Amino acid sequence: MKWERRARRTGDLGPVAFKDVGEVLLGAAVFDNDRDMPATVRGTDGYFVEVDRPTGLSWRVHFSRLRRASVWEQRQLVAAGKHHVQQRKGAA
Repeated sequence: MKWERRARRTGDLGPVAFKDVGEVLLGAAVFDNDRDMPATVRGTDGYFVEVDRPTGLSWRVHFSRLRRASVWEQRQLVAAGKHHVQQRKGAA
């Protein structure tokens, strides 16, 4: 079986960074390109966005370094939350 490369459809550029801080919605799943991980938007402060993970890790990042999380990355975020809950139950 021969592997062949398929051309992308025009306009299908994949995930792209936000172009305006107004595009970032509270509670949305986003992907931080600097930290290479998905997170949830907690708030905005000017051009900076406050994001957090289900594990309690939170940080601020410039909106242009974020993009919408893919379906796979959203599932990663949910799985990390479930794993964290299980770990906390085991530690108690």
